[in-house]
Amino acid sequence: MSTANVLKYSALGLGLFVGIKNDLILKKDATKKAKEHERQAQLDLIEKAKREYASLHNKTKKNKSVNVDTTNINWEDPKLDYGSVIMKFVDAQKE
Repeated sequence: MSTANVLKYSALGLGLFVGIKNDLILKKDATKKAKEHERQAQLDLIEKAKREYASLHNKTKKNKSVNVDTTNINWEDPKLDYGSVIMKFVDAQKE
């Protein structure tokens, strides 16, 4: 009779240990998935904000585009700002 009780309570203790272990593992996996889902949502929000910023930034850049017309530049003018002329050419090449 005592052997049966020892086996019964040993099995009960082992079952409790395995159950608690599995519960902790499942909780850990659930929190990991929740954190990953939250992180992915934040990354999606960041990407959406980047696209929105890029679309707004490109619109303002297009509105401020400068047409470089080399025929109207008087190269003989002593007050000609060569730096601004060069920067206009560089900006025109970027677009």
